[in-house]
Amino acid sequence: MESAGRRRASLESLCDDVVAIRRLLAGEAVPSGETSVRLRNHPDGRLPVLLTASGPRLLELAGEVADGALMLVGLHPDSVAAAREHLRIGAHRAVGEAEAVGEWPPRWFRPDQPWLEYPSRSNLRWLREAGLRLPESPEHIADDLAEGICDAFGLFGGAEHCAERLIRAHEEAGIDHAFLFPAHTFETGYEMPRAEVEAFGQVIRPRLEA
Repeated sequence: MESAGRRRASLESLCDDVVAIRRLLAGEAVPSGETSVRLRNHPDGRLPVLLTASGPRLLELAGEVADGALMLVGLHPDSVAAAREHLRIGAHRAVGEAEAVGEWPPRWFRPDQPWLEYPSRSNLRWLREAGLRLPESPEHIADDLAEGICDAFGLFGGAEHCAERLIRAHEEAGIDHAFLFPAHTFETGYEMPRAEVEAFGQVIRPRLEA
C-alpha cells in the first residue's frame, strides 16, 4: 500500500478484510456499503487464505483469522519457535476465553428452547448424572454452575484449556475420541468451525502429541 501512496491498513481493518475474503471464497455474500457482493466463480473446495506476517501482532492475527501464515522470521529454530508461539496465541484467542464461554449455559437457543436442551433434552439427564442441580429457567444459572456445565459438556474455553480437558477425559473415562460441536443459536445459525479446527491443528494436537 505504500507504493500506492496510502497509509498502512490497521490490524482491525486487515482482520475484517481477511474474514471477508474467506467468506467470499466460501461462496457467501459480504456487505459492501449499502449492498452486498458475492463471487460468481468461487472455488468448489475450500481455498486456504494465508497472511504474510513478520511482526508478533500480525502473526497473532494470522493465527486468529487466517488459515496460516507466510512467516518472515528467518530460518533459525529459536526464531521460528518464537513466531509459532504467537500463532498459537492468536489461535487461542479465536476459540475464546473461559469468561466468554461461561455465558452460553444461561442462553436460549430460540425463544421456546433453552440452549441447554439443544439438540436434545437428554442433555439435562447427563448433566444431572454429572451431579449438577439445574434450575428450571436458564436465567437462574449462577457463574459457578455455568462453569461446571461447560466442564461437563467438554471443550469450552481456550485451546490450552481444551487440550488439558481432553487429557483429563482420557485419564478419567478412557475417552480417546471427541466430537466437535460448535456452540451456536438459532439466530446465529451453524457455521463451519474453521477457528476451532485451526486451534486444534496449531495448539491442541501438538499438546496431545507431547
